[in-house]
Amino acid sequence: MSGTETSGNSTAAVAYCMPAGPNFQRMYVKVHGYIALIICLLGSVANSVNIAVLSRKEMTSSTNSILTALAVADLLVMIDYIPLALHIYTNIAEALNQNSYAWAVFVYFHSIFSQTFHTISIWLTITLAVWRFVAIKFPQKNKTLCNKTNTNIAIGIAYFVCPILCFPIYFAMDIQELPKKRNDADNSTVNGTEFMNISVVREPMYAISMTHNESLLTAIFWIYSVFLKLIPCVVLSILSVCLILKMKSSDRRRQKLLKKSAIAVKEGEKTRLNEEGGKKGGGGRTDRTTRMLVALLGLFLATELPQALFGLLTAIAPHLFQICYYAFGEVMDLMALVGSAVNFVLYCSMSRQFRSTFTRLAGKVLPVPMTRRDSELATTTTTTVKA
Repeated sequence: MSGTETSGNSTAAVAYCMPAGPNFQRMYVKVHGYIALIICLLGSVANSVNIAVLSRKEMTSSTNSILTALAVADLLVMIDYIPLALHIYTNIAEALNQNSYAWAVFVYFHSIFSQTFHTISIWLTITLAVWRFVAIKFPQKNKTLCNKTNTNIAIGIAYFVCPILCFPIYFAMDIQELPKKRNDADNSTVNGTEFMNISVVREPMYAISMTHNESLLTAIFWIYSVFLKLIPCVVLSILSVCLILKMKSSDRRRQKLLKKSAIAVKEGEKTRLNEEGGKKGGGGRTDRTTRMLVALLGLFLATELPQALFGLLTAIAPHLFQICYYAFGEVMDLMALVGSAVNFVLYCSMSRQFRSTFTRLAGKVLPVPMTRRDSELATTTTTTVKA
């Protein structure tokens, strides 16, 4: 690349992101750590509850197995982010040396670990969408295609293949020793005699730097933006549209059957048509599960699509990375954390079985008296499971 091209690229970067990007970053970074800490702490508790509830015997199903594995991946991402937020973005641990070699190793580990388990979370979400699509599109084959064995295999593949997909990211960063300033020299020489100046001796300082190999960095950004972000977003968009269309089709079919039942003369005919509507349309529980999944996919797209587009922009124009990506990197981190934290709210708001199981589990752990309605709901669920 010629000097003229480099100068032009730098000018383009400034034109796109200066001064709004750095100005925004300077203001936002002051509160990012505290917001991220709150989200991580609440999200860690929520995902722990998800694991505890979804792993109960009465909640056993292929869908819940995938949701449990998803909660594990999200929980690990949040636990890993807590020390980073404490050490870099808050004043809580500011006395610790942020330029030690041990801290540089942790930041390097965090960059790899968080991206790997976030990618696992992404592909488990895709698996969940595929399983749900099969359940409503091919209900006769659902028990065969989406059985417990195939579900465990799909989860295992996600946890095994995603670290391989993230492997190129390992080469995107290096741990480098920061050059010492001129007044930091360990030794000084006066009249040919070497003296040790104790007052200026400092421990070596280290930092994470991106690789200087521009071709490698561009290839890594293409892998990150296309394979880890953009393709999952496209696949989930298609599946979301298919699920929504299928739900609408099921609703229309059920409405037609209910109209027929309204004019049926015999009560037995009415019952038969209602049962037929429940079977063909998947029933209320099936619709609630599908709606919960659509909400989950919508949340995923809202948090991941901006990252995918930003990563694609950086892959097309790598010179934008230093200014543009760093200016909005914390915001994208926060969006990913939010996406990993709010699943509990979705489950509670859209799954009656999840609420009843959570209520009974909380009643065993916490001395909180159950209301009459909760008690009746828990009793009904237990009776249904036993039956």
